[in-house]
Amino acid sequence: MRSVCRLVIFPWLVLILLTSIVAQNHSLLFAAHSPSVVFTYVNSFVNGQIGSGYGTAQYEPLSPGSLEAGDIVLGGWNNCAYGKYSHAGLYIGNNQVLEGYVDYGLTVQPLEHYMDYVNLCLLHIKAAPQIKKQAVSYALKHEGDMFYPVAFKSGERYWNCSKIIWKAYQNNGINLDEINDLWIAPDAFCRSRYAYCVYKRGD
Repeated sequence: MRSVCRLVIFPWLVLILLTSIVAQNHSLLFAAHSPSVVFTYVNSFVNGQIGSGYGTAQYEPLSPGSLEAGDIVLGGWNNCAYGKYSHAGLYIGNNQVLEGYVDYGLTVQPLEHYMDYVNLCLLHIKAAPQIKKQAVSYALKHEGDMFYPVAFKSGERYWNCSKIIWKAYQNNGINLDEINDLWIAPDAFCRSRYAYCVYKRGD
């Protein structure tokens, strides 16, 4: 009886949730050329672009000279389903970034692995040094927390590589996603008025 209830009730709950999301975000999701990650994902799926993309690893040395703690590092492979960049990290200084992975959760890793990506972008965040320091401090407090690829913006239980960065700044009065998307894709940071690119590689 319990399994029958699950088979019947769960699909209805999912349908109700999806209907609610679409209803509340109709203009964002279905506007022509919408920057929403959902629109991007659906459009990519239609064109056969699925997953985080692919490519041959690059080995160009990556210098952190233009980065300050609190800046953002983006890496991506061609044909990524949710935009040009598939991964984001918060630079915390000393050649290290805080980022999210399925296997490790939120973790601190060396910056150098970003040099493998086909597409690379270093973003300087236009904020006072104290705000950037507070953003890094907030993110580091969540080191070891759980990773979930489609982590919605609310809550502090599940994270992905871009949500932790957005939340760290949002808590300090800077919204890096001014279109108020359902969740944050790495590409969203490139559109922010608080960010500008100091280094770029790839198309």
